[in-house]
Amino acid sequence: MLLHEQIKGEVKQAMLEKNQVKLSVVRGLLAAFTNELITLKHKPDEKLADEDALKVIRREAKKRKDSIEQFTTAGRSDLVESEVAELAYVETYLPALMNHEEIKKVVEAKMAELSVSSK
Repeated sequence: MLLHEQIKGEVKQAMLEKNQVKLSVVRGLLAAFTNELITLKHKPDEKLADEDALKVIRREAKKRKDSIEQFTTAGRSDLVESEVAELAYVETYLPALMNHEEIKKVVEAKMAELSVSSK
């Protein structure tokens, strides 16, 4: 199932849960998907490929992070809270990032592999 279809299906779920924050985020993502489709010269009722959908989701996450920073600077804690809540939902659609320890293990394995092959 495409990420676009998954998110579209979550509109109904958010309505049933009466979760206004999630509903707002999901609707916003769908609107951003439609805008991206139009930008890519596709029909608005088509589905975005997962890589394009992830680009849009990353862009939406960045917008919220920027808003959080600006609202924090302005001392608007009420707006910061809502943006943080929305960001949490947006980030659930992004792939998990590797932590520092996992990256270190990969680098050490590659370094060992390179040292063995250079001998």
